[in-house]
Amino acid sequence: MSRVVKRPEVRKREILDTARQFFFHKGYDETSIQDIIDTLSIAKGTFYHYFSSKIELLDELTERMTSEISASLRQVLDSPTNAIDKFNAVIRMATALKLANIDVLLVLLRVMFRDENAIIREKMYRRIVEKNRELFSAIMRQGVEEGLFRTPDPEDAAEIILELGKALNERVSRLLLVKDKRVQELIRMIKKRTELYERVIEWVLGAAEGSIRVYLAHDFENMVRLMKKNLGDQS
Repeated sequence: MSRVVKRPEVRKREILDTARQFFFHKGYDETSIQDIIDTLSIAKGTFYHYFSSKIELLDELTERMTSEISASLRQVLDSPTNAIDKFNAVIRMATALKLANIDVLLVLLRVMFRDENAIIREKMYRRIVEKNRELFSAIMRQGVEEGLFRTPDPEDAAEIILELGKALNERVSRLLLVKDKRVQELIRMIKKRTELYERVIEWVLGAAEGSIRVYLAHDFENMVRLMKKNLGDQS
């Protein structure tokens, strides 16, 4: 039987979509490249034309997810709201979009936080910062123009905020990976750290106290419960 020839972008997307399903349902470690090849009925050489390894597949899935999230977040810039409302909306929307991509996040959680993947994890974080720096800078500049922010350098402020977000995300991810930690305790700990993040952001921006409010209990509780359930820990 002759093989079906497809456009490169279509074939690459098929491989990524198949890998995403396998990683989530079977597990990253348990999935073999042969599983993907057999499912798609493609030659081994076809697979290796696009990807050199499973970790490269995961990296590409991360790139696709972060690009889609960044594109959605940029739509906030067109809204007729002030800078504080835009900042809060961006963070809340990011949380909702992460929930929509919970399968990829779970794989990342299991794989990226292994010691041997520290360099890949840092590369992923740097990519997220690069994709969103201009978005946050634009919001910072608007806030200064509106008199809502008193930071002397909106670009530097945006960089600091993204780095703080990176630290918060890493800490929350590590908390989720702790076995036998009760869901309500996790929610309390995440709430506490997120509220501290909000106050630090206000200080960095020179914003009014209590104006930065990115913590939505319902969204965080859903994320924690869903992640703990799929990580096999529902305590």
